[in-house]
Amino acid sequence: MEELIQRIVAATGIDEGTARQAIGMILGFLKKHAPEGPVGDLLNSIPGGEEAVEEHAETSGGGGLMGAIGGLLGGLGGSAGSAAGLMALAGQLKDTGMDMDQIKGVGQQIFQYGGEQIGPDRIKEIAKGIPGLSQMVGGA
Repeated sequence: MEELIQRIVAATGIDEGTARQAIGMILGFLKKHAPEGPVGDLLNSIPGGEEAVEEHAETSGGGGLMGAIGGLLGGLGGSAGSAAGLMALAGQLKDTGMDMDQIKGVGQQIFQYGGEQIGPDRIKEIAKGIPGLSQMVGGA
């Protein structure tokens, strides 16, 4: 986890605490919406990944209006639910003080690190499972 946090800090300029929180929120979102097998591999490849998800699970429930919309639409399931959840996640990450470029940078670093750990094909499976995700993280 520390290596990933340092990569995110260097790439985005956010502090370590925000990086750790963002990792937990993003991994939690992926765990909920992406294909189970590849996400399990990703979580297992990041030391402390599961703990980060659990630690920030309560954080990812908010998100103001976007969180409320995402929560309502998330109940639809399928691609509509995960797309709404992605919008809500972006809102929640913005609530931590990050701008969209920093959010995209965090996502890119998670996917780059994950690709190094579990292989690019498994990362692509995750990205394909969530409409709009590859655009948000730069074509994973």
